[in-house]
Amino acid sequence: MSKIVNVVRMKCPRCHQGNLFMKRNPYSLKDGLKMPDNCPVCEQDFKIEPGFYIGALWTSFPIVIFLMTLLSVLLLVFVKMQLEWFFVAITIILFSLQPIIIRLGRAIWINIFVDYNEHAENK
Repeated sequence: MSKIVNVVRMKCPRCHQGNLFMKRNPYSLKDGLKMPDNCPVCEQDFKIEPGFYIGALWTSFPIVIFLMTLLSVLLLVFVKMQLEWFFVAITIILFSLQPIIIRLGRAIWINIFVDYNEHAENK
């Protein structure tokens, strides 16, 4: 359960204390997706290898599919939205959530490869 909480909090997978991203706001246009090279608490390398976060596409894709399914049921079945407006709404919603989805994908991806170490808090 701690991995899931750690992903949602977007903390270092090794020490669970350092932030994965430089800014707390994912909608910061200049550097909302910028990550430090290392954890400021335990110095875990966040840039494990060149192109490491390309693999995060595999973890963000199921998030998008889940959201599309949920929105489809909500908007088409319960709200009974017309199909034309549904496509407009789902496009706007998913586009606006994209920074959060990308961050979650990266957090999941690094947590797959880096395990928690309770002694990692000390530099």
